[in-house]
Amino acid sequence: MSSGTKIFRQVNQKDLPAFFRELADALENGGAGEFACVDDFKKFKIKGRADFGQVILKMKFQSEQECAAPFEVECGTCGETKPEYKDLKKRMKSSFRMLVKMIHDGEEPPREAVESFLEDSVLMVSYPGYGDEYYDMYTEACTAFKDAYESGDISRMHTAIDALVHEKGRCHAKYA
Repeated sequence: MSSGTKIFRQVNQKDLPAFFRELADALENGGAGEFACVDDFKKFKIKGRADFGQVILKMKFQSEQECAAPFEVECGTCGETKPEYKDLKKRMKSSFRMLVKMIHDGEEPPREAVESFLEDSVLMVSYPGYGDEYYDMYTEACTAFKDAYESGDISRMHTAIDALVHEKGRCHAKYA
């Protein structure tokens, strides 16, 4: 699957031409920050809606190559960079949806999707304040899912993914 850049921006309607000039410059000369990788697109989509003198823009640029995430924060305890929590959750939503669908359809999901989801899960539970009291049970459910996947038993995977759905639902009922 190709990587991509998503840009959400709210601008005053009179500032819209300046924004598009900035985007055009990034397309011609390469971009940085939120415009990173927009010049390497293979597909893009721009949507806009005017509300009360403001224009709400949603843009997606899919590129052929992996693109560095423009929004990263420094992790004070680990010395590495971590994505913003909401960006991590969006990434997890995509892989989780695929895992649930494939397993419920009786298909074994690709190893890359499973590994990505499990790595993101480990990272997710390192963010304090987003459901800490559920993190231990979620981590146990992830371990059970990993074991089920390694066994190759679709029935075990089905049970384990349903446990993950349950844990996600419990936490999101309070924090989402």
